[in-house]
Amino acid sequence: MKEKRNFHVSDARYLEHTEVLIATMPEDLANFTAFDPIITGEYVTQVQQAIDNAKTIPPDEVVIDQLAEQTLYVDKAFEDCYNDYKTLSYYIKKAFKSNLPVQNQFGLNDIVKARKSQPKMVVFMQTLADIASKYTGELTEAGCPAELITGLPEKATTLHNANLAQEKFKNERAYHTQQRILLLNKVAELLRPVYDVAAIIYAGNQQKLNIYKPPKRPKKGTGTSDTPEAPATPDTPQ
Repeated sequence: MKEKRNFHVSDARYLEHTEVLIATMPEDLANFTAFDPIITGEYVTQVQQAIDNAKTIPPDEVVIDQLAEQTLYVDKAFEDCYNDYKTLSYYIKKAFKSNLPVQNQFGLNDIVKARKSQPKMVVFMQTLADIASKYTGELTEAGCPAELITGLPEKATTLHNANLAQEKFKNERAYHTQQRILLLNKVAELLRPVYDVAAIIYAGNQQKLNIYKPPKRPKKGTGTSDTPEAPATPDTPQ
């Protein structure tokens, strides 16, 4: 079950709000404690600890950058595999010019589909490496470099590992998002009495209210985007 946010702005914006609020609390603490004895210095420390706990989860902007780096690794491995396939296909057609069934064993009729999916390309390259090894003699006789054939298993493994790391990272991003929301909701829960008390004791003080009220999503047309991040979910396998 996905955790829903108990606040209405982005995680980063809410975290910023809580840090400003808790940094201001000591100078106003006497007013809060006089109204509600529960809100003491110890309570402020408890809120600060909850904020610190939330900050241990990397912000989504950082995670997105890390995921982009993972994608670069996959893209490079994918391109390396395809380049090797294109080179090998020349020698396949040369060695088996009139033998379409053998050409198809190498996947010449499957490459278009394989290029549309990372998992399919992994399987394609693994099969290509096996078949190329089987027909090493014919391919080298047609002029194919031996290192091209012997290097195919490593290229297939590199693509497999890069794709696996990317998918694992996507799952971890979803988990981190949920953990961050859970921890920020704990902060929001602790701040609820502060919000409620501030609305009463600072009813005529807009400056203080701006600090001690929950932040709201900017109105449309203000030119500011501050909508909560959607919980990350892994991409659907192709």
